[in-house]
Amino acid sequence: MTTASILLVEDHAATREHLAAELSHAGYEVVSAGNGREALDAIELRPFDLVLSDYRMAPVDGLALLRSVRRSMNTPFVLYSTAADADAVFRAGRDGALHFLTYPFRVSDQLLPTIRQCLARGVAPDRKREGAERLIGSSTAMRSLRAAIRRVASSDVLVLIHGETGTGKEVVARAIHEESGRKEFVAVAVPELSEGVFESELFGHERGAFTGAVGARRGLFERANGGTLFLDEIGDTPLGMQVKLLRVLETREIRPVGGGTVRAIDVRVVAATHRDLTAMVKAGKFRQDLFYRIRAAAIHLPPLRSHSADVREIAESLLSDATKRTGEGMPAIDPSFWAALESAPWLGNVRELRAVIESALLWREGSEALARAHVVEALVALDPGLTAEEQLLSQRMLDALRRNRWNQEAARRELELTRGEWRTRLARLGLDVVKRRRKR
Repeated sequence: MTTASILLVEDHAATREHLAAELSHAGYEVVSAGNGREALDAIELRPFDLVLSDYRMAPVDGLALLRSVRRSMNTPFVLYSTAADADAVFRAGRDGALHFLTYPFRVSDQLLPTIRQCLARGVAPDRKREGAERLIGSSTAMRSLRAAIRRVASSDVLVLIHGETGTGKEVVARAIHEESGRKEFVAVAVPELSEGVFESELFGHERGAFTGAVGARRGLFERANGGTLFLDEIGDTPLGMQVKLLRVLETREIRPVGGGTVRAIDVRVVAATHRDLTAMVKAGKFRQDLFYRIRAAAIHLPPLRSHSADVREIAESLLSDATKRTGEGMPAIDPSFWAALESAPWLGNVRELRAVIESALLWREGSEALARAHVVEALVALDPGLTAEEQLLSQRMLDALRRNRWNQEAARRELELTRGEWRTRLARLGLDVVKRRRKR
């Protein structure tokens, strides 16, 4: 019988040595790692039959390690901790941990039976996020959002999703679709449809219906038949087309442009907007009857800044996705990186958070740990509040600092800035150059 291999991840040396000895004595092949970063390096070199990891570690904790492992393999994963709250246990189970033990535990009575049970089950179930689980976060706001998604998914009622740009309106629409069990998911950004092709795109057309219509074409409603049609930014629907859209929603029938035959459709419509439709109705820019029709079930997406407790969990998932796309391992992470992310205003919401993480990974030097400075640099590059000239100067300063190994005086002279200009610009950047240089 082949000896099962276990990757033990524990940052406390005495505990790591004790558990490794106990597991080896029980007949397992044990490879030890002192933190999540070392564990990821070990996993790149060889496969393991099971991962046993402490929950609280730095720079990569047990939950981040679990998520990274789950992106590429289904190795059974067991977490343990001396102090784990209900939310931690919930997140671990949701992300694919088979067990979460409370330490200290009895090795013979608790740990070994758990390991045998996990190994007997084989690989962990695939925990690909679908449906409401697409929405990451453990705050009350996100739990309520997931509950709302599941509630509306069970019926065919029209849904209106409202939220700021970047909050994930299409993610929510897809989640509703997946929870509903319907067939196709067809999405369209309404602003991309000019008024001249709006009707043809949505309802289709017959051959010869207009100049250039050399053949019949199915519209988006017909392509989504039996499934879900997502109308993103419905507030941008031309006023003249709103009455035609309303009729289709009311009758569940379409008439292609240039055609005389009415076709019945079975389509679940989910719409979204960042606009204040109530104000648009009052201003005569959006039909009141269409407004009432599409908001039978309304879901509001909270801006990221209103549930900042979820920022780290969302960022961990985005970071894992980004490193998987580039083929890189999970980088080391300084605690200041998380603190900077959690304190940022995120006016661009999750979309801005994703851009900052991708930028931070891009500009990280070698094996350098992600830290506050990387967040600041990315935010500066993406700051819409800066003029083009200010943004260019900020980027030139950052580039000069990197070239001069974070020596301020050398960078200032290279750019030919006065000390006053340098201090003013550096204050705007919010960058601790002294601390950054000390780390090198």
